Amino acid sequence: MKKILVILFALLLTAPLFSQVKFGLKAGASTDFTFTNQTLQGTDFEVILQNAKEAEWGFQGGAFLRASFAGLYVQPEILLATATNSVTYDDVDAGGVPVIYNQKFTKLNIPVMVGLKVAFLRVNAGPAASILITDTKEVIEGATYKRATFGYQAGLGLDLFKRLTVDVRYEGNLNQFGDQITIAGETFTLDDRTGALLLQVGLIF
Repeated sequence: MKKILVILFALLLTAPLFSQVKFGLKAGASTDFTFTNQTLQGTDFEVILQNAKEAEWGFQGGAFLRASFAGLYVQPEILLATATNSVTYDDVDAGGVPVIYNQKFTKLNIPVMVGLKVAFLRVNAGPAASILITDTKEVIEGATYKRATFGYQAGLGLDLFKRLTVDVRYEGNLNQFGDQITIAGETFTLDDRTGALLLQVGLIF
């Protein structure tokens, strides 16, 4: 967690080097919606719709800083997020009856987005750290949850009336690169988090 905060602080220190710096607040919803096993050649829209119907929604809210230069921008964010994951397994003692447990999380999400802005449209992507700030209950024997993990976010955004900002993003994992990744000598844990759809609305000051 300390490493993540040091990187975020370094970004804040370099913000004055950009031609324009803005501060804002944002809030929105997040869901564990995923595109599992979907490809451009074999997209099953029924599976996608079913995943959307079964998605579990959470809340995100916090602050962001946007530093812009020549149509490009860097936007670090710090967001408090809630989420619920359902785990289903067969209870052997009850004759194999399916049992559903709900695991609730409260996390601190710190994405650092790098983007291109054309008029009111933004395209952005970047790494996203998640820090678990509440203890979890053990719903299945042996199950563990990592305290801090590292993934990515990518999406589109709109800026309206110079005050209102709207973002739609997809959050995914980086576990195809292994269990860990080293950046500038620092090692970060990569998880196998479920993909998430993020819908956010913010106010720029």
